[in-house]
Amino acid sequence: MIINVCRQEKLVGAMKKYVTGTLGEQFTVSPPFDLQGVWADSVNISPIIFVLSPGADPIADLIALAKAKGFGARLKSLSLGQGQGPRASKLISDGHLTGDWVCL
Repeated sequence: MIINVCRQEKLVGAMKKYVTGTLGEQFTVSPPFDLQGVWADSVNISPIIFVLSPGADPIADLIALAKAKGFGARLKSLSLGQGQGPRASKLISDGHLTGDWVCL
């Protein structure tokens, strides 16, 4: 399959078309978000890190999971921004001691 791409803004779409045609659509479609599966695979000494795309917001799913696991009141959340480093560090330290969940 040969795809002629002259303009840079067309490259991503052309690459997706090429990969879909060559390898299959499963290589270009993200799997559905499965926080329950992430929870089942996690351990309490390692953080779960979300790499988000624009518009993605897993906080509602995280709150629901925390409630289902009995951690609703123990989920601490902080939106990071300028000057929030010390607060984030304290939440992490406190969470380490108390077992609370921390979402930054």
